[in-house]
Amino acid sequence: MQTNEISKLMEESARDAVGYMAEQHQLQLDFSLASLQDVDTVLATLHQRQQQQSHSPELIFTLSNIIGAYIGEVFINNYGGNWHSNTADNAAPYISVQLSDKEFPFASVCYHKITQDDTISVADYVKQAAANVMQ
Repeated sequence: MQTNEISKLMEESARDAVGYMAEQHQLQLDFSLASLQDVDTVLATLHQRQQQQSHSPELIFTLSNIIGAYIGEVFINNYGGNWHSNTADNAAPYISVQLSDKEFPFASVCYHKITQDDTISVADYVKQAAANVMQ
């Protein structure tokens, strides 16, 4: 997949996340850094629901990817970077944001927060990621 195709796919996925948040959680995401607080709230809610009754793996995968795409678009809009497809492990390829020599797998962070640790803050992760690049 070419870089421009990946970028288009991730932009579309981010728009899907905006639609999902509006329909399912009555939240209006605006691609601002402040909107990541709402994303954290929704991911914590999904974590609580996951603990009560497991979501299907497909649903968790889809939500992690579209919400990760939204977070990535917020990051790119505020700090720069590009979408990058990492295929080093053919069995587990993934898409991340690359800026400078750093790589940020936002979908993985979402997946981890939903399935394992709701204390993770994607808003804090984005701030720390930006700080790491600016060093």
